Amino acid sequence: VCSSDLPILLFAVLTLACQRFDYYGEAFSTSQVESAESVLAKLASGEDSVETTFRAEVAGVCQKKGCWMELDMGNEQTALVRFKDYGFFVPFDAAGEEAIVHGVVKVDTLSVEWLKHQAFDAGKSDSTIALITEPEVSISVIATGVALPEVEVLEEEIGEEAEEVSEASAVEAV
Repeated sequence: VCSSDLPILLFAVLTLACQRFDYYGEAFSTSQVESAESVLAKLASGEDSVETTFRAEVAGVCQKKGCWMELDMGNEQTALVRFKDYGFFVPFDAAGEEAIVHGVVKVDTLSVEWLKHQAFDAGKSDSTIALITEPEVSISVIATGVALPEVEVLEEEIGEEAEEVSEASAVEAV
């Protein structure tokens, strides 16, 4: 690590240490979290699977039960996250949040049946679902736990942002 990177690294560590989470599934440590890019690099280097804790933005969530989610892994890649033993669910409105996921990541072939089920859960039209005719090779995660930013913290931040906008509008009006 270059000495000029230390302030940035320290800021990132302090931000993570101060962040509060709602946990789904098993609770886990968030002290050593990899990037999605790092996980993809391990898979690209030939590892069959990687047990890890990593962060990525939630791209979508099952709108029927919250029983799966998709993560944006960067480089126009997504990962399908399913929850071990169907043991927990995540909130329907988690899309756009940064999740920290603990589990096993691997490259997997998703069956046509699963892809159609996933499209149905996501609210896709019958005509879109009918177009699914081939299996898909994808990044797959079996998660034992997921951490999302604590809801109360998000509500506080939204409230503070609204106050700042109101104050700015009041100043402009004067």
